Amino acid sequence: MDIRPVYHKSDNGIKSHLNLAILAYWVASVTKYRLKLKKHENVRWDEIMRIASTQVVVTAKVETVDGQVISIRQSTEAESKLSAIYDLLYINPKPLGKRKSMLHPNQTSKNPDIGNQGVT
Repeated sequence: MDIRPVYHKSDNGIKSHLNLAILAYWVASVTKYRLKLKKHENVRWDEIMRIASTQVVVTAKVETVDGQVISIRQSTEAESKLSAIYDLLYINPKPLGKRKSMLHPNQTSKNPDIGNQGVT
């Protein structure tokens, strides 16, 4: 993690940034500590992130003839190194699973922020 000056326009922005920075530090520290307890090789955080970046979320969107948009999201399979890390940390290798959502055409005109409703 890099440290650099960050400029915010409000106190809430400063507080939010500080909270996220502390949360990120905690996640990195706990992950490295748990891997060390499990006798996993001493891996740097940037290497863990490089390995983790091999798994991505893929979204496919299809518009039906009646104007509905169907979205299907799922994560790719974890590679062997990432699967080993997941196993050591007791993390589900497919955290997202498979999610489908449908956006009806009349919903978009009422409220543009409802795209995540209807997720199953």
